[in-house]
Amino acid sequence: MKSVIIHADGRHINLAAAISPAIYEELEITRSPRINPVLRCGGCNGGIYIRHGSTRKDELFGAHHDAGNCAETLAIRKAAMSDEHKRMAEYHVAAARAEGLSADMEVTTSGRTRVDVVVDGRIGIEVQRSALTVRAAVDRTARSMTAGLESIAWCGLMRAQWTGKVPGYQWLDVDRVLREMPQPRSVRSRGLATFRAERGFYGRWIPKLEPLTVLVDDAVIRMAEGSIKAVIFGKHVWLIRTDGLALYEEMTGRRLAPYSPGHSVARTLAPSAVQACNRPPIPVVPAIKDVPSMACGRPGCRNSPGIFPCSDSCGAT
Repeated sequence: MKSVIIHADGRHINLAAAISPAIYEELEITRSPRINPVLRCGGCNGGIYIRHGSTRKDELFGAHHDAGNCAETLAIRKAAMSDEHKRMAEYHVAAARAEGLSADMEVTTSGRTRVDVVVDGRIGIEVQRSALTVRAAVDRTARSMTAGLESIAWCGLMRAQWTGKVPGYQWLDVDRVLREMPQPRSVRSRGLATFRAERGFYGRWIPKLEPLTVLVDDAVIRMAEGSIKAVIFGKHVWLIRTDGLALYEEMTGRRLAPYSPGHSVARTLAPSAVQACNRPPIPVVPAIKDVPSMACGRPGCRNSPGIFPCSDSCGAT
């Protein structure tokens, strides 16, 4: 079978036609070493690895570890952007340009990535409609940011594997992109958040994470102006408003760690100062042995010293 890549899991990836963006992204980060190759050529069954093109860095090829007599060229082409994907990207562009910001589509970076939308030359937006693994999303984010982009945000139609692992938000009004280009300021998003003060235990005020539903247009503008930052809170990556971050730091004395590709999403609270505990002291109840012994004082009580409180079976009448 020529123009086919055989994956170790049994899949046959036909290269005669363009492949889906999800498979393209997967192949791009697949490691297939010479000793134990994960990928093989459908023509000769020899082990292959994935390399980028020498001239166009966003092109992929399957290269033989040992070509032998196999002359098969395994060129990997990604399927063209769907109409829905294109409309979602164009909506982001229109939202940025409406605020006087520059915005371009399909921007190729030196990190061998092609970013769907780049706003103001700094903010990358990746529109993702197909399935994509966490590893692929983190890898692309890292390479785009290493290439010089200040931040990357992913926009999908539904919760995906990468939700909470890379900065991103969900495009809520799906019906408005399937048929035609949505009108400006008509599409909502979910995934941004802020902090608000909430009264907790012992009457203390604590910061409470509050998810927000905002227009996609406003999400684009806030990211460009820097009033939304990607940070790690708990075990997830969030896009949080900077005024909410300021409230969190003021109330806790701690600063949430900014998101960095490949960064372990775990405990990321960085204490900036030692905080004294303001809880009221818990009253100390004396142990029974410290309480003076006594009988109940009723006639007929048979309790001896050391028993307190007196039981109903003391024999009193």
